[in-house]
Amino acid sequence: MSLEGRIDEALFHRLMASAHIPLIGSALGGLLISISQLDSADRHLFFTWAALVYAVTALRWWLTHRCKSKLAKQGFTSRLAYQYCLTIALSGLVWGALGFLITDAPPMTVIIVITAIQAMVMGGVVTMASCIPAFFAFSLPAMLPTVVIYATGNSVPNAVMAVFSVIFYLLMIGVTFRFNQSLRQAQRISFENEDLIGSLKEAYQKISAQNLELNHVAHHDNLTGLPNRKLLAVRMRQAMEIAKVKQTSTAILYLDLDGFKAINDQLGHEAGDLALIEVSRRLGKVIRGSDTLARVGGDEFVIVLSDLQGQPYASVEMVANKCLMVFEPAFMIQACECRLGASIGLAICNEGDSIEQLLATADKAMYQAKLQDSGQIYWAAAAELEPS
Repeated sequence: MSLEGRIDEALFHRLMASAHIPLIGSALGGLLISISQLDSADRHLFFTWAALVYAVTALRWWLTHRCKSKLAKQGFTSRLAYQYCLTIALSGLVWGALGFLITDAPPMTVIIVITAIQAMVMGGVVTMASCIPAFFAFSLPAMLPTVVIYATGNSVPNAVMAVFSVIFYLLMIGVTFRFNQSLRQAQRISFENEDLIGSLKEAYQKISAQNLELNHVAHHDNLTGLPNRKLLAVRMRQAMEIAKVKQTSTAILYLDLDGFKAINDQLGHEAGDLALIEVSRRLGKVIRGSDTLARVGGDEFVIVLSDLQGQPYASVEMVANKCLMVFEPAFMIQACECRLGASIGLAICNEGDSIEQLLATADKAMYQAKLQDSGQIYWAAAAELEPS
């Protein structure tokens, strides 16, 4: 919907929100005028007119409720707006009919009636300025009979009254248009601000999503989605800090694949990538959620075991053996059955060890395991525990 269409809809909602005010005003006005004519010889005419006012008010109340229901269910349309304006015209016709009752009325009655009609028109400026057709639908039939009656009179006072009524009506039209322009401008600014805020939010969300994506790319391996060396260092630092506070242990498993080069050479790099993805999936199943599995090289992986209690060496060896077991089933790569293994270097973090030192120690232990045979584990701290 265009901006002008949205403004029309918002102003019509405003009109409907205050629809009860002119109905109440019409009912009170009819009551006051009928009371003011209790001693008049034509009071029966005024009471009949007042009854007509209440009948139209009741009918308009029902039609207004129906219009609000359509607005809620079907939304705003120009047709609905003009239908509502026709209901407003009913009140205008009833108040215009009041002008025919003062053709031969006493001056005080004339003053009361004209004042009441003009007061209703002035009230319409406030309650109907958000919809210009609604204002004209009420004010024109309400004012026109009085102006015509006095304009066709033969006396100078009648002519003066007709001119005064026309000037008053033109003034009310001008005020209504100015009020309508102010309402439209205020609504336009509101919508433009909402659109601007929405655009800024959308841009912020896109930038945030891009930042998250860039952050993920910067800290994760593109192929397997595992943490890379940068994120691994962060996780190791966190694990070492937790171990220091809780007086527990942190261990590193440094894995290098056996037989991976043969897959790359025989089946191609795409097959090698599929093998790495499957290795990542299998290894991820043997560690806890609090542990970290990272890919640090072509076919090298590191597992960080944090918060190890009791017998940390036994726990580390148990995880290492589970890692070796995941390589026992064959790998189906591009419809070919392939065999992979792993050599694992193990290291326990000692007090004062840096991240670089711990990784280097585990890396050396992995090479020692690789020198022995495929599918072996080797402890970096050989003095504390004999290598397996």
